[in-house]
Amino acid sequence: MDARKLFASLLLAVLLSAADVPAFAAPLRQFSEADRAEVKDVLLRQAAAATAHDIVAFEQVLVPVLPGQQDPIAMVARAYQFWGKAALIDHFKETFKGVWKFEPDVQHIKVIPLTPDVAQIYAPTEITLGASSASATTAPFLVYEVAVRTPAGWRIASIVPVPAR
Repeated sequence: MDARKLFASLLLAVLLSAADVPAFAAPLRQFSEADRAEVKDVLLRQAAAATAHDIVAFEQVLVPVLPGQQDPIAMVARAYQFWGKAALIDHFKETFKGVWKFEPDVQHIKVIPLTPDVAQIYAPTEITLGASSASATTAPFLVYEVAVRTPAGWRIASIVPVPAR
């Protein structure tokens, strides 16, 4: 077989095999009920760490900052914005010097997948804060967060507390 016929045969084989591939292949993994439970668990670990003022445990639920990549952490609230993990951790180191309780309504947490590796979290939450117990106040918030799958499991990438009244 000469080179042109060989090339034409190979080209035809490639084209025919490509025609059999769906235009949109299914993702390699799906978001599962186990993922939903793990995302909810990372939010509850965040709440426990924050309420206990455990900055190390709090930092561990956040997405890690990988060398050479942009820091993905953001927290946006009505009164302030924090861009980057270091800024957020510094904020909570100060916040944890006073009263801070983060108490999500576990029965009403909603986890909604965006992709197999990204999920939204909606959590009605009571947040108690103040410089001291005497000045602390409790207010309802709807806390919106984004969790992402990492090699170490699900972690929080963004936090947006929205006052509920």
